Amino acid sequence: MLQADSEVFKMRSKLQNNMRERLTYCLDWKKSIDIYLANREITEKANDEYYKTKPLLRLILGLYFIPYNLLKFFRYLRILHDYKKNQVEIKVLSKELKNYEDFKK
Repeated sequence: MLQADSEVFKMRSKLQNNMRERLTYCLDWKKSIDIYLANREITEKANDEYYKTKPLLRLILGLYFIPYNLLKFFRYLRILHDYKKNQVEIKVLSKELKNYEDFKK
């Protein structure tokens, strides 16, 4: 019986460590995406400022790069989707780790 309890404790401890690592990874990923989104916003503002005086060039390049711009837009939507999903995962992992810590007490 003691060996079985020891095995259960080891498994819970291992699971808790894995969840902590996963939470750390999710938080790091969130920070990276926050930086990416901030830089993307700055780039868009710079492009808007640059093309204020060159509307014809903006139109020509916009038409020429329609396929590429669509791919970039869908990639951006995918990143936003993953970002929101990651936020939910962070909440769930935090809650589960809190439950494990409360269970130990």
